[in-house]
This record gives sequence, C-alpha cells and structure tokens, in this order.
Amino acid sequence: MKKNLNFVVKESITEALLRLMAKKNFDEINITAITELAGVSRISFYRNFDSKEDVLIKYMYVRAKELYKPFESQDVSVRDKLIGMFKSIEGMEDIINLLYAQNLSHIFLQYFNFVRGAKPEQENLDAYQNSIVVGVCFGALDEWIKRGRQETPEQMVDLLQNVIWGFVKE
Repeated sequence: MKKNLNFVVKESITEALLRLMAKKNFDEINITAITELAGVSRISFYRNFDSKEDVLIKYMYVRAKELYKPFESQDVSVRDKLIGMFKSIEGMEDIINLLYAQNLSHIFLQYFNFVRGAKPEQENLDAYQNSIVVGVCFGALDEWIKRGRQETPEQMVDLLQNVIWGFVKE
C-alpha cells in the first residue's frame, strides 16, 4: 500500500509541475505552488525529489526507460541502440518541447548525464568513455531537437556514425 501511495504522490507532483510549466516560466514556479496543486505536503515533495529539476529528470528517466526497452538486449547492435536513443527522445516529444520552449536544455543535459554520464565510482577509462558518449550524443540530440527533428532517427544515426568515422580517420 505504501509503494502505491508514494507512486501517486510522485505522479501528482510531476503532473502539477508539468501543468504549471505549461502556464508559467519555470523560474517563476516554486515548490509551494507545486505541492498545493498536487495536494501534497512539502515534506512529501522533499522525500521524493531534491528540486524541480529532479522532478523532470526522474520523469524523463521513467518515460525513456519504457520507450527504450526494445533496444536493451545484448543482441542489439550499437546502431540499433543509437536509433533507440533517438526514438525514445521522439517518444518524449511533449516534455522535450516544454523544456526547449523554456530554454531549459540544460535540464535535458542533466537527465542525459543522470542516465549515461560518468559516475564517481567508475574507473577513469569508463568515466571518460561515458563522458565522451554523453557529449557526442547530447550534442547531436540537442541540435536535432532545436532544428525540429526533421531527420528520422535512422538518418541521425547514419550522420552520427559518419561524423565519428570521419573524425577517427583524420
């Protein structure tokens, strides 16, 4: 019962923030407004989230995780995993559009770092590899989003692979 209630609390907080963001600038939204609209206490908010940004990052994580499931298998190629990354972002078009409309692409980068970024406990090589992946992939995703996602995920992966291959060959 407690897990179900906590799920409802998180969902209510997230929905309240998204509704407020549709009407107000992110910087004008405070925790009190979120908790009042969600019908929960500030304690409930801080029991589940560190900040407004944390609400959005965790929301994107849950959504992307579901969208990316078909691409998680060990048998899936790197190309297909990259296509899955672009497709999962397409599937989150509503939240991505909301972030970019409010010039909050840095929260999308924070989300990407949360998912794929270097972790303090990693060995240096693994941390560097993750940082490189985040930088390259975020750069491609960010520009793709800003330009209205005109290319298909497959076209973007082809472009990404060609650019990386060209860079390595130089």
